[in-house]
Amino acid sequence: MGKAAQLLYVSQPTLSKMLSKLEESIGMPLFERQSTGMVPTPVGETYIKCARRIMELNNQLDQEIKSVTGKQPLIDVGQPAVRTEMMTRNVFPRLSKEFPGMLVHFIQPPQNKLSVDLLNNKYALGLGIVNPKFQHMVNCEKVGEEEYVLVVSAGHPLEKKAQPVEGRKFPVIAAEHLAYTPFVLSRPDAFSTRFAQRFFQVNGINPPIALTMPQTANLVHAVAAGVGVALLPSLPLEALALQDQVTYLCIEPESEPMEIGVMYRKGYALSKIELRFIEMLRQLYQNG
Repeated sequence: MGKAAQLLYVSQPTLSKMLSKLEESIGMPLFERQSTGMVPTPVGETYIKCARRIMELNNQLDQEIKSVTGKQPLIDVGQPAVRTEMMTRNVFPRLSKEFPGMLVHFIQPPQNKLSVDLLNNKYALGLGIVNPKFQHMVNCEKVGEEEYVLVVSAGHPLEKKAQPVEGRKFPVIAAEHLAYTPFVLSRPDAFSTRFAQRFFQVNGINPPIALTMPQTANLVHAVAAGVGVALLPSLPLEALALQDQVTYLCIEPESEPMEIGVMYRKGYALSKIELRFIEMLRQLYQNG
């Protein structure tokens, strides 16, 4: 109660009275007072769930009114940093032309926190790999697919060793050709780093690491500069403006394609700007 009162800028006795009046009006307790703290009752859980929906609807009503009256529209997105350049270079500029004065609220959570942060109201939309674990808790609009590919600089010797294979989008390179090829990796807990390490282990190779950097989004630029190669999601190269500087190669054994989607909480109604945002993403992946 003390911490809650601080967050609400009221005294603890004031907050206790407010809660007591609320429970009295409902006719049932919303929390159980336990030695470890206050735990919501079943009625309390229902109340909290409905209160969050009311807050979301209030926020959306405000955004819709601003959109109709020409006031500042908002796009509130959380997405892993690997897709940042694609968004800032290709999607947000196009959106801002269609919705003048648009405000972008942009957070870069890691992929493993995306759905949890979305459910905790950190942002309205989450763009990333669709996690089946959360599909019963969030709505999802699929925008495309990505697979992990080997990114090499244009003209790299591995391009000549890669072979076209029917059904594969890019020429295929076998893992055995990568044993002595310098790699660039992101931070140890990054999704791309964990994928690369599993790939090395499964295929019994231990390639040299030429560079590590905290931001996965910057790895493709290191590859373009010739520092090394990287295992990264197959983002649309046109959106990164790097189609003449790097090349994608499919890896063997083949990695499963990942479904990429825009996720949002159950009960959340998408605004016009959010629907257009999703449409632009679909076009980007289709053309890429």
